[in-house]
Amino acid sequence: MERPTYGYSADDASQPQDQPVCPRHPDRVSYVRCKRCDRPACPDCQRPTSVGVLCVDCARDVERQQAQTRPRNALGGRMGPQTPIVTYTIMALCVLAYAGQALSGGLVEQWAMFAPFRAIAMPWTFLTSGFLHGGILHLALNMWALYVCGQYLERTMGRARFAAVYLVSILAGHTAVLMLTDPLSQSWYSGTVGASGGVFGLFAAMFVVNRKLGGQVAQILVLIGLNLAVTFLNPGISWQGHLGGLVMGGALTATMFALRPKLSPVADRASIARRSAFVHAAVIGAGVLVCVLLVIVRVAMVSAIA
Repeated sequence: MERPTYGYSADDASQPQDQPVCPRHPDRVSYVRCKRCDRPACPDCQRPTSVGVLCVDCARDVERQQAQTRPRNALGGRMGPQTPIVTYTIMALCVLAYAGQALSGGLVEQWAMFAPFRAIAMPWTFLTSGFLHGGILHLALNMWALYVCGQYLERTMGRARFAAVYLVSILAGHTAVLMLTDPLSQSWYSGTVGASGGVFGLFAAMFVVNRKLGGQVAQILVLIGLNLAVTFLNPGISWQGHLGGLVMGGALTATMFALRPKLSPVADRASIARRSAFVHAAVIGAGVLVCVLLVIVRVAMVSAIA
């Protein structure tokens, strides 16, 4: 019985036969074969796995198959670890910023606090002011609300979407302060601090998420109502920032749910996830653009008055 040989003929060892070559690189001889398709694979096309070496094509097929069965969150994103890292990071930044306020003698507020009269000259304050607080009680209340909402929403929405909704809600809150503050009043020259705009955005996001997923919404409505009542009854609280964050957080979350690509039994789940990420990134970008346009319009109106 004849045995096949790769390098030399059995009849004449001096006559080479066809050697196994990599399909992607025909000029490279390879005696390593893919465990899945049994084709030769050169070192550049080898992908080590727990079951042996795969060629690059089979490795991609396996990755696509795994992506098809990978669990997704409510908005189509990848399910991550249970630890709410983004929530903890935001909380840590707020605590560090408050420590800086206490130790800097007003320097942190001078450079990071939002005030309508200098909003255009210091645009970064639209976000940085959301990490400052007016006192330890103010910080504690906001961090508790962020902790409670963040644990749930970060897992449900995914880290990137959760962080985007929170930050754009802060941006929208300070945009609302700029839009709704009288430039002829003393409030135009007063600063606003606090994560409340982002927290109110998360309140609205929780309402939308629970409503879409069939959960209880009555308690969330009561929570929003009580916080709005405190906001409007206390003259020392920036109701504009709370209202702006609430509207933006709800609008972004509702739009992301409405534009989420539909999944059919024969659909490519990985492709749907990529399309969902692209659409939701566009929604977030649109929210930021709305804030920028409102700021431009407001600045033009104030300039005309002046």
